Order: sequence, then structure tokens, then C-alpha cells
Amino acid sequence: MGDSTRARMAGLVKAANAGGGGDRASGNYVGGYGGGLGGTWGKAATNRGIDPRGGAGGGGGGIGGAGAPGPAAGAGGDFGGAGASARPPSAGRQRPSSAVGQRDKIRSGSSGVKSAWDMPQRELPKAPPFGTAAKLVKPPGATMAGGKSTKPLTGIGMDFKAPGRGAMEAVGGAVGTQRMGGGGGAAGGGMFGSPAGPPRRAGAGGGMVSYDTGPMRMGRAAVAAEEAAQRMSDITIEENEPGRAPDLTDAGLAMLEDLIRDSLRARRSVYEDSKTLLLKMFKSVDDGSGDVSWEEFCQMCALLGVECAIPEAQKLFERFGFKDRLPYNRFAHVLLTQPSRQLAEEMPIRAGPFKDVGATNFHGKIKDKHCRKPLYTPTNWDPSVDGARSAELPNSRLVLQFVYGYNGKDSTAQNLFYNALGQMVYFVAGVGIVYTPPTGDPGSAAAGAGHSQHFFLGHTDDIKAMALCPAEVDVAGKKFPGRTIAATGQVSSHEEGPYICVWDTRVGSQQGEPELMRRDFKKEDRGFCAMAFSPDGVYLTAVATDNSHTVYIIDWRRNKIDGSGKGQMGDPPQVYGVEWNPHAGRHPNVQPAFLTFGKKHIKMWSREGGNWAPKQLSTGRLDMQNVHSAAWLPPRQEGGGECLVVAGMADGQIYVFRGTAAIKAIPGHAKGPQTIQPDGHVAYTGVRGMRLTEKRDPATGNVSRMLLTGGADSTVLRWDVTDGQLAEGRFAGPPLVVRSALPDRGHCIRSLDYDAARDTVLVGTNQCDVMEVADNYQKVLVYGHCDDVWTVAFHPRLPNRAVTASEKVVYVWNTEERSMERFTVVGFAARAVAFSSAPLEADKVTHHIAVGGAKGDIVILLESTLKPVHKCKDSREGVTDIKYSPDSRLMAAATADTWIDIYSVVKGYQRVQRCTGHSSTVRGIDWSADSSILQSDSADLELLVWNARTGKQIPIPSRDTQFATYTVRLGFPVMGIWPDGSDGTDVNALSRSTRGDLIVTCDDDGLVKLFNCPCVLDDAPHRAYRGHSSHVMSVRFSADDRTVLSVGGYDWGMFQFAVVDLEPAAPEPAAPQKVWGALDPEGRAYGWTYTPYDVKPAGAAAAGPSAAAPRASASGGIPSREPSTAAAGYPGAPGSGAGSRSASPLPPDASYGGGADFGGGGGAGGRLVGNAAPMRMHDPGASGAGDDFGDYPEDTAGLEVNDEEEF
Repeated sequence: MGDSTRARMAGLVKAANAGGGGDRASGNYVGGYGGGLGGTWGKAATNRGIDPRGGAGGGGGGIGGAGAPGPAAGAGGDFGGAGASARPPSAGRQRPSSAVGQRDKIRSGSSGVKSAWDMPQRELPKAPPFGTAAKLVKPPGATMAGGKSTKPLTGIGMDFKAPGRGAMEAVGGAVGTQRMGGGGGAAGGGMFGSPAGPPRRAGAGGGMVSYDTGPMRMGRAAVAAEEAAQRMSDITIEENEPGRAPDLTDAGLAMLEDLIRDSLRARRSVYEDSKTLLLKMFKSVDDGSGDVSWEEFCQMCALLGVECAIPEAQKLFERFGFKDRLPYNRFAHVLLTQPSRQLAEEMPIRAGPFKDVGATNFHGKIKDKHCRKPLYTPTNWDPSVDGARSAELPNSRLVLQFVYGYNGKDSTAQNLFYNALGQMVYFVAGVGIVYTPPTGDPGSAAAGAGHSQHFFLGHTDDIKAMALCPAEVDVAGKKFPGRTIAATGQVSSHEEGPYICVWDTRVGSQQGEPELMRRDFKKEDRGFCAMAFSPDGVYLTAVATDNSHTVYIIDWRRNKIDGSGKGQMGDPPQVYGVEWNPHAGRHPNVQPAFLTFGKKHIKMWSREGGNWAPKQLSTGRLDMQNVHSAAWLPPRQEGGGECLVVAGMADGQIYVFRGTAAIKAIPGHAKGPQTIQPDGHVAYTGVRGMRLTEKRDPATGNVSRMLLTGGADSTVLRWDVTDGQLAEGRFAGPPLVVRSALPDRGHCIRSLDYDAARDTVLVGTNQCDVMEVADNYQKVLVYGHCDDVWTVAFHPRLPNRAVTASEKVVYVWNTEERSMERFTVVGFAARAVAFSSAPLEADKVTHHIAVGGAKGDIVILLESTLKPVHKCKDSREGVTDIKYSPDSRLMAAATADTWIDIYSVVKGYQRVQRCTGHSSTVRGIDWSADSSILQSDSADLELLVWNARTGKQIPIPSRDTQFATYTVRLGFPVMGIWPDGSDGTDVNALSRSTRGDLIVTCDDDGLVKLFNCPCVLDDAPHRAYRGHSSHVMSVRFSADDRTVLSVGGYDWGMFQFAVVDLEPAAPEPAAPQKVWGALDPEGRAYGWTYTPYDVKPAGAAAAGPSAAAPRASASGGIPSREPSTAAAGYPGAPGSGAGSRSASPLPPDASYGGGADFGGGGGAGGRLVGNAAPMRMHDPGASGAGDDFGDYPEDTAGLEVNDEEEF
């Protein structure tokens, strides 16, 4: 110290010895009340509330609070002496700085040095509420001491009397149980925070002696956070209750660490930082060894006022990598050093996922370009098992079982048909679907079998047009009955132009049957909007979606274009459909012709002079509208076989054309609601479906012809056109009304067909449902979504139940019965759904379904009836993901506001925490298995981990945390899911199987991919499945891992896959080995050979060539895989720590230790060193404290590459 300080201290001692001080009020100084420099350094004798002569007033207590009243002249003494305890000042004499949260400005020992306390003071950081950082709560029945607060010292808040626990109560707050420092006379005193003892004579310096000091003190933030404490009471562990169970979860241990930090932060000073203070505390309980046991650690925590049970100490030791003894220097460094700095100091670093199996032998930090936060290998990472698994194709595959939905969204032409077997043929996204309905009579109890699908999977992008061949045809010598062959046309993809496939609807492609024909077109054609077969099956007409809407007439069996022409100029789609005259070839006066129709036009194409050419049909005095459907009526007898043309218009009328001119308009349907058309404009759709049918009476043989029209008014009209005329009001039967379950919208009919054998009408609607209707029968065969599908979630206990969200509608599905069980309109655009992890109703059966909206709305529905039971809104930008904790006590909602809200389910979904820290939209969240930890990823590729009880971010990497689900796209176990060239936005969703062995992803390319888990190799091997035409929004495993559901955004479809385990491949036969043996039967010649002769003893007959002899063992054989009896160290191995047990002597120069791997050396063991043999030995009984380094990389030769396959 400086001379001025020494002089000032000497003056204080001299004044104290003079004994001139009276009984004065104590000052609020560090070291005591008016007692000079006590405890740590305090103020000099400068007339600031202290007698100029020194510490003649009462001796002060330490920071922890005043001791019992003492004699007036007990200050004084030599350097380091402890003054007697003084009475606390009365409330009237307290200074303004005594308010909670205010610190006195205390000058340093030398008045010439600027004090840190004289600088502008920042507000102290607020401590977390009761029971969060401290894990503790105010004891029940606690009251304020004396009904008012005593003068608080720095960082310490209210006093409470806790009945039944003695003088002190170890409960929440920033400090808790404290150790008070004895007040010093001049410069002495006890340690900062040590308790004030009984009055002593001057000069007997204060020591580390614990005394009960009366009222307990709690942190000042506790008072401000009392309201938050009440909100958190349902998720706070009551530490004060006798016999409470220790909290051994990751969150509980993190809270224990937070409490230790908070207590150190409240006790530190400018002269003694947290680390120094912590080491002093450890040394006070240590025996000098530099480490502490579980009991000693708990004693240290008690000195800090932190309650710690033995199991918690044991678990904390394991968390820091130790078992029975904890080096406290190491503990202090890790506890008080930023985690990122710790890991940067200690761990090796690599860039990106592993490139091959050999690189997986790594333990450390990984910087992945797809994740802004570093990733870390788990402590139990085994590259020989987990790394090798990641390099293999999954031993399972996905098989498409069922596709929910129908393209009633943007298809303008007829796209739903009955085939010859009574099956329904249609398409969704990039899949051609053949649906087999339930067997039995429609609507009867026997109708139950069937209800299955098979598929044509020959497309790689959106199918936009379909046609069914009406005639029997011969293809390559094989006959195909009428209405069994379908044609589908797709749009251009990134790799290729559009193409058309012709295929057999009876088998699809799942039985290995290829398409009958494939015709490729140039990319400028873009795709196809309408197709139709000629009535004799010779030609296929296809309308492209280029700006000219080129019409191709294709001789499809020869794969040759017979003619082409411009359909209509304009942005596609301008042409809505194609319709051939079905009477050509059946009537001598009817020539082959077809119609194209669409946006304010209808054209008739015929062959003149060998070329196909169109003629525009005129509406005359009638308004020219959009033409949505058209048909040819039967030939009129009085018209010489002429066929009238009827066209369904946008306003619901039906125009009748003779030749090229309209002759009349017949009222038919209502125009329906206005809808957005495929080209973006808003218009009425009127008469969208039209189909000419005929039925033969088996009794009389008479043929009746009927024109079916389906309108936007949800009605199917049956017109009698047997005579070739369409007359107003002349119907073949009453109208069929297609009922809709949605209260705010009806079914707009998009397509229809007729089955004469069963007299049923097949209807496709704008709500993407496929229905059958008849006079006394109506049934939805295949349910679909009526808008973009955003998310899907499975029931946690019923593997066949799932829930989806499509705009304002929430659907509950049964994947076993392949049907929709129930749905409800929630009133807002839904974006996230989740089942509760456990039943939450009194019947112990009903789960809750949480639904999050695009504008922040959250509604809780009963699973059984979808009745709303709770509504709230705490977000402005929308809920992106929502999940219940595994114990269903909490629910977390990720938002686009960059935060995560946590709700207490047991408190009626009251929001109890908000996790803030992300800088972009939170994309997904997952709960840990013990419901204490949350992980989340964001749109800017940031992976964060949270303490769910406090809402605080956990800075320590959670590499060993077991998560109940894994749906975030970032993290070590999923870092290999990203394809080459990915920017981190390609993968839209991810799901890990319940068993944890598989990962399924979906992406913007319409692919569903299956990986092994963990997936840590760069662009890891996988199985890829096409079907969705555009981006896939979500994908999930069922609870039993037997089913995968994926939902598309633009295609409105939901695909159901079965997870099928593959039979293990038969092991390849071992390669033959050359051996030394007889080269001839007599055994005269010997040499190296693959097939030596088995030479018999003398007198025995020689045998022919035998199988290869086994390889020699012992000296020349394969090294044994059994553990060696040698010790785990070789000559030259470093270190001489506690060696392993050995049954055989080692060379005299062998230094050996407890290595965890063969060849491990040194006291701590671990890395493979020395001249080790190529084998692995792991003897737990002989190993020391070391990780499993030294694993050998697996052979990477012959690894399979990524496998893209069909369903």
C-alpha cells in the first residue's frame, strides 16, 4: 500500500486507542457501522458519517449484515482487529441510498485514487424470479421481519422470518444463507461475507466462523419478481419441502449452476472477483488436496446459501467429467468462463460434416455452414458404430400406400374417370392414381373391402392433364380392352422438357410394368393443359401450355405426331379442354373431329386436305363467355346425321351450336361463386363438368342417352338427349345435389363420369374430394384438403391417428381406415398443430389438439369433438410450430416474432415464460425427454437451447441431451441431410423415428428422403421418393414408426407411406485363398493353389479337388479379436499413471497407464500411441479416466451412393 494509506491507517488506530468516541450511529459502510475499515476496505476517516478520530463508534459487521449490539468503544485495535458489533441505525436515520437496489459510493483506501464507486452507476442486473435461477421459492408462511425492511446492504433485499427452520432459511433469492464478515477496526476483519461473531477484544481478526444471524435476507430481484413467482409456481420445485426429490435433469443442474453464479455475483467486490471468492470457499472445506468430494461440495454450497443434495452433486460431477472427486480449480474455470471460450480452448475443430467414415473418428467442435452455432460430438460418440451407420443406406424403405386428395384446384379439363373395372382413375401432384372402391352395393353394409390404391409413378413433376382411351386397342401384339389405358402429361422439370406417358390402369407401375409409350417434347411447350383420345383409340390430342397453345394430334402407338396447329394465343391456360366426337366411325355421315374450348372461344378441328385445321364457332347474338365444358350430342335423324354441339358457359347456361353458329341458350345451373382461375383472374365457373352417357335397357335392348352436367351450384343435372336434341326442362331424372359439410362453402363440381352398370355418377369437387352420388346414395370415397396443407402431426399413443392444418380447417385422419374422421373450421389460417403427449381430460382418454395460426392465434381443441376449450393470442407475426412437453405440463409455441412462448397446461394454458434470443423466425422446436429443455432452430440457421423453467438460453452445448422428438433441421445428428449446393433453405421439415434409427426429410424439390440416424456424413446416402410435384411442407413418423405422412403445399395432397424393413442381404462368399497343398492326386507335386488335392494315406484312394483349406492359424493366421492379456500400454508409451491390471509381466521399460483404448498411455489414458497392434481392447476394469480415442476408421470401399427410387 502507499505511504498516504499507511499514514491514514495509523491515524485511525491512534484515534481508536485514544478512546474518545461516543456511542454514535453506525454508518452504512463496507466493514461495519461507523467502525472504520472493517471486512474489506471501507472509507477513510474523512468526516463522512464517521468520527474523525477513527473507529471509536461501534464496530461494524461485514457485508452480510450487522451483528448483535455491542459496547460503544469496541472498535479499535491493531491492523486486522475486529470491532465489536454495533446496533443498526434507526429507520429515520437511513440514507436515501438504503433503498432496495442502491449501493453506497465507497471510496478506496487512498483518497487520491479515483474510486470505481464514484463513477456513474448502472442499474444492477435483475435476478430471475423465485424458483427459476435459484430453484427455490419463498417458504410458505414467511413474513417480513419486524413488518418493515432494515437498512439493506449492497445487492441484498428484504428480510423474512421463516418459521420452523431456526434462525436462517436456505431459500430463493440472490444470496440465501450468508456468511458475515466480522467488522474490523482499522483495515482488518474477516473474509468478505463471513459472519459477525460475538464481541471480541480489539486486534482479534475475524475468521470464517458461522453463526445464526437471525432474519434471513433474500435478493432484491425477488421482491420485484413476486408476480412472476406466482405464475411459475406450478413448474417450480419446492426446495423447502422436507424430503423433496433432487432435480437431476439438465435444466435442474443448469439452475443449480445459475444459483451458484448468482450468489457469487452478489458477494463479489472490486477487490475480489467471483472466481477468487469461489476458490476461497472451496479451500475452506478442502483438506488441501485441491479437489472436493460430494459432501464437501455440498458444504461449500451451504456457505454460499445454495442448497445442494448429494445426488445433485454426484450428477454435477458427472456433468463436468468426474466421478468421486472434483478438482475445484477446474470447476471454477468452467463455471465462470463463457462456454464458447472453454470449447475454443479445449476442443479440436473441423469444418463441416464428415466426408467419409474415416473422418468420423473425431471428438470436438464442428463448424457447419448450414448452422450458425457450432456443433459438438456427443461424449459417447462411437465412430465405429454410429459413423459407419451414417455411411450406409437405410435398411428400410418407404412404400406409397395411399394418396389423400384430388386435383380440383387448377385443372381445367376432365380429369376423373371410371375405367373398365369400375375403378376411379385420376391424378394428384405427380402421381397417377387408380382407386379401388369398397366392394358391395353402394351405401350397403357389405361395402367395406377394397378402398385401396395403386399408382403410376413414371412422372417427375406435376401432371396437368389426363385422358382415358375409350376403345379396345392392340399394342405390340397385346390387346387392351376399352377404358383401360390412360395418358398423362406433365410439365417441364429442371432436367427435361414435358412428356406424355401412356400406361395400363389395371397395373399402374408398382408391379414393374413400364409405360406403353412415352413421348418427349421440347421445353418451350412447358406442359399440357388438356388431352383426349379419339373414339377409335388411334389418336391422342394434347394441348401444350406454350403461348400458342399448340395442339398436337399424335399417333401414339407409333409415337408419331400426325398433325399440329395453334390452339389460342395468350398466357396459359387459354384452352380449358378437348373433346372428340364419339360418334365418328359409328355413323356413316359423321367424320372425325374434335373441339377445343376455353377462354372466350370454342373451335372445331377437322381434317381437310390431309391437315388438321380449326374453325371458330360463333355465338352470334349471345354473349361470348368463357367455355368450361363441351360435348357432342347424338346424331339427329332429321338432320341427316348431324351432331349438335353443346357448351357449358361461365354463367351456368348451356349454348347449343349447329354447324359453326350458336342457335340457342338453355338455362341450366347457377353461375356459382367467383373463384380465382388458373391464369389468375377472378371469374365464374358455371358449368364445369359435362359428359355424354348411354345406357342399354337389358329387358328391351333400347339405348337411352343422357347428358350429365355438373355446375358450380353443387348440382348434377341429367338431360335426356336420346333424340339428339337438348330441350329446356327435359330431364332423365331428378337433379343430384352434392352436399358439402363445410358451412360456408358448397361443392363446385370440377369433373364427372358415369358408371352405367351401377347407375352412379363420379364427381370431383373443388374441395378436392372424390365422391359417388346416385338417387339415394352419396358417399365421399377419397377426402382431400381444400387449400395448401402446412403441417401434419401424429397422435403420441394412437399410431393411426393424425391431424393436419389447411388454412382455416383442421382435419383428423385415420391412417388405418384411410379416411378423414372429423374436421372443424377454426376461423383463422392454421399453420401449426400438435397433440398433447398425454390425456388432459377427466376421462383419462381425451387428448388436446393445439392449433397455431398465421396471425398468432392459438386455440386448444378436444380430440374427440374438436370443441374449442381455450383461445389466446400472444404473438403478432404468427405461430410456426407448437409442441407439448413429454409430461404434458407445458406447451411451447414457436413464433415468427423470433421468440418462443411457454404455457402452463395445468394453469389453464397461462403463459409463464418467453424465450427471447433468436434474430429471425423460429422454425421448429423440440422438448427434451425430461421436459426441462427446449431446442429451436430459426430461419437464419441458428440453433439455440433453452431452460424451459426459466426461459433462459443455455449457453453450454446440449450435445448429450436426449430429445423426445427431433424435428429441427439443425444439429449434429442431422448435419448430413443437406444436399450438395444447398443454401440451408432447401429442407422444409424433418422427423426422427421414435426408435431413433431413421430420419425422414422433405424439401423444395418435392422429394421425401429416408436417412439412417445419426446422419453425419456430407450429403449422406439416402433413399429418395418422388410424388409431390412441388415443395413438401411437412413430414412425420407415426408413434410406432410404421407409417410416414407427408403433406404438399401447392399440390394440396397428403401421401401415406408404409415403412418396410428390407431383408438383410446375403453375405458375399469369402474370396478363395491360396494355400500350400498337393497339386496332383498322388501328392507328388506341391505348391500354392486355390484347390489343393486331399491326399489320402498310403493305400487309400485319392480324392478329387477339395474345397479350399482353412487359413493357417497360430503363427501365420488372422490375429485374434480377443482382448490381449498384455497391459494397456507398450514400450515407449508416455506417462506412468495408475496402470492397468495385467496377467503377464511387461517389459521392464514399459510405462503404462489406464488407457481406455489399446495402446492408451499415461495416467489419464486415452489416445492410441506407441507401436500398437491393429485391434481394439477396452477393459473397463483396467482403464483409467480417458475417452475412447484411437478408434480405427472403417473401410470405406464399396459404399453405396445415394439411392433415388420409386415408391
